[in-house]
Amino acid sequence: MNAAVSKTVNVTTAGTLRTQLTTTEMTSVTNLTVTGSIDARDFKFMRDGITNLAVLDISEVSIQTYSGSGGTSTTTSYPANEIPASAFSSSSLTSLTIPNSITSIGSGAFSGCSGLTSITIPNSVTSIGSGAFSGFSGLTSITIPNSVTSIGDYAFLECGGLTSITIPNSVTTIGNYAFVDCWGLTSVTIPNSVTLIGNNTFESCRGLTSVTIGNSVTSIGDDAFQGCSKLTSLIIGNSVTSIGSGAFSYCSGLTSLTIGDSVTSIGSGAFSGCSGLTSITIPNSVTSIGNYAFSECSGLTSLTIGNSVTSIGDYAFDDCSGLTSITIPNSVTSIGDYAFQGCSKLTSLIIGNSVTSIGGGAFNDCSGLTSLTIGNSVTSIGGGDFNDCSGLTSLIIGNSVTLIGDYAFDDCINLTSLIIGNSVTSIGNGAFSGCSGLTSLTIPNSVTSIGSVAFYGCSSLTNLTLDSSVTSIGDYAFYDCIGLTSLIIGNSVTSIGNGAFSGCSGLTSLTIPNSVTSIGSVAFYGCSGLTSVYVYANTPIVLSSSVFSSVNTYACTLYVPAGSKSAYQAAPIWGDFNIVEMAPTSSPALLSESVNIYPNPVTDGFQINGLVGSGTLTLTDLSGKVLLTKQVKNNEYSSVGFLPKGIYIVKIVTNNSTIERKVIKK
Repeated sequence: MNAAVSKTVNVTTAGTLRTQLTTTEMTSVTNLTVTGSIDARDFKFMRDGITNLAVLDISEVSIQTYSGSGGTSTTTSYPANEIPASAFSSSSLTSLTIPNSITSIGSGAFSGCSGLTSITIPNSVTSIGSGAFSGFSGLTSITIPNSVTSIGDYAFLECGGLTSITIPNSVTTIGNYAFVDCWGLTSVTIPNSVTLIGNNTFESCRGLTSVTIGNSVTSIGDDAFQGCSKLTSLIIGNSVTSIGSGAFSYCSGLTSLTIGDSVTSIGSGAFSGCSGLTSITIPNSVTSIGNYAFSECSGLTSLTIGNSVTSIGDYAFDDCSGLTSITIPNSVTSIGDYAFQGCSKLTSLIIGNSVTSIGGGAFNDCSGLTSLTIGNSVTSIGGGDFNDCSGLTSLIIGNSVTLIGDYAFDDCINLTSLIIGNSVTSIGNGAFSGCSGLTSLTIPNSVTSIGSVAFYGCSSLTNLTLDSSVTSIGDYAFYDCIGLTSLIIGNSVTSIGNGAFSGCSGLTSLTIPNSVTSIGSVAFYGCSGLTSVYVYANTPIVLSSSVFSSVNTYACTLYVPAGSKSAYQAAPIWGDFNIVEMAPTSSPALLSESVNIYPNPVTDGFQINGLVGSGTLTLTDLSGKVLLTKQVKNNEYSSVGFLPKGIYIVKIVTNNSTIERKVIKK
C-alpha cells in the first residue's frame, strides 16, 4: 500500500484547481485540503483527476456558480453553495468534510460512495437532491439537520448499511424511492411536518419493524412500504386521505392495522400479500377499495367494510383463504372481477339490494360457501362468478337478473336446488356445468337462449322442461345428463345444438315441436334408453348420420303427425325408427301456450289461466307419485298448502291436448 501523501491548496480563481497539482501529484496525493473558491469544474477534477484521493477536506471553500459543459454532470448550470450533481459519484473517498455554507446537495452528489461510512450535513442545507446518497453502501447513520425541507427522489436509494435515520420536523416532502432497499433500517418516524410520502419511498426496507406516520401526512404513495416484511403493526392517522397502490404490499409480518377515519380510497394492491393480517376494519370514510387491495391476505379471518364503500375492485380480496364471513353493506353497487376468488372458508354470503353488477369470477373457488343470497338489484351474474363453489347446496336467482354469465356456477357439485328468476333471458356457456348434484330444473319463460355446455355433466338431473320462450339450445348444453328421463322441448325452439343431449343415457321419452328446423350432429348421441320420440314437424328435418348414434332406433317408436309417415319412412335416419302416426286430434305437450299456472313459485295454492273448457289435473312429485287428482276449469284455484317445499309436476289432460307444467312450492 502506498504511503499517504497530503497536500493543501488554496484556489484563488474558481475552476483552476487542476493547474495547482503536478502530473505526479494527480496520482500520488491521497489526502487533500482545499481552500478558496471552487466550482463544478474543480469538483470534477477532484473526482476524476486525482486518482488515489481518499481523504478530502473542503470545509473552508466557497462554492461559486458555474455555467458550461465542464462540470460534474450533463447539466450546464450549477448554482453557488451547492455540492454539484454527481460531485463524488462512485468515488473512492473514505473521509470527507464539507463546508457549512452549502444550502443544497445536488442530484447524485454522493451516489455510489461505497468507501464512506459517515457524513455530516451542515445546518445550512435546505434540500437533498435526487439520488444524492444513492448506493452509499457504507453509510450506517446520518443526521438530517432541521434546515432541510425536502428529501429528493432516490435520495438514499440502496443505502443498505443505514441502520438509523432521523427526519427532522422541517421536512415537508419525502420523494419517490427516497429510501428504497435500505434493508438495515429498523425504525422510522415520519414527523408531523411531512404531508406527502412519495411512491416507493421505503420499498424493500425489509429490516423495518416500526413506522410512525405523522398527523400531517395526507397521502401515502404507491408502493411506499412495499416488501417491508418485518413491519408488524401500523397506525394510519386521521390526516391520511389516500393510500396508494401497493403502499404496504407484501408486508407479510404485519399483524395489526388501523386505518384512520379520513381515508377515502385504498389503492390497488395497497395491502396485497399481507399474509399476517387477521382482522381489518375499513372505516366509513372509504368510498372505494382498489383492485388487489387485500389480495393474498391469507391470514385474514375477519373483515368489516364501512357503509360508505360503493365499489370493491377486481381481485380486492382474492385468495383470502382464511376469511369466514363477509357483510357487504348496502352502499356497495359493484363487486369487481374475482373480488373474493379463493376465499375457500367463506360459508355464507348476502349480497345486498344495492349491488347492480357482480364481476366475472367474483366468488370463484369459494368452496366452503353453503348459503348465498343475491339482492334484487343485481342484473347480471358474471362469467365464473361462483365457479367451483362446491359447498353451495341451494340457490335462488332473483327476478332482477337478466343474464347468467359463462361458467357462473360451474362445478358447484353439491347444488341440489335451483330457482331461476323470471327476468333471466340468457344462460351462458357452461353456466351450471358440472353441477352433478342438481336434481330438478325449471327454466322460466323469460329465457331465450341456453349456452353451450350450460348444464354439461348435471348427472343427477331427472326432469327438464324447456319452456316456450327458448329459441336455441347450445352445443352440448345437456351433455352427459345421464339421470334425465323425460324431455319436452318448447315450441319456440328453432335449433338444437351439436351434442346438446349427447350421453343422456337415461332419457326414455323425447318431444320435438314443429318449430325446430335444425338438429346438430350427435345431438342425441348415446341416448340409449330412448323408447319413444314425438316429432310434430310434417316435413322431416334433415339429420346427420350421428344425431341418434347409439340409439336402438328399431326398438324406439317415432310418433309423427298424421299423414306424414311415408315422408319419415323415406327420410335418412328417421326411416330407421318404428314409425307410428299420431291421431289427427293429437297435440304436442305444451302446445297450449295460453295456459299458465300462477303464482309460480307458489305458497298455498295456484290458479289456472287460459284453459279452454275443462280437464283432469294430476299433481305428482318428481318420482311420479300422485298427490292430487281433480277436475278443473279456467281460473279455478287449487290448494297445495299441505305439500312440503319442493318441485312438483302438474299435468292437465283435456279433450284436445295434454298440458304439463312444473310448479315450485316455497
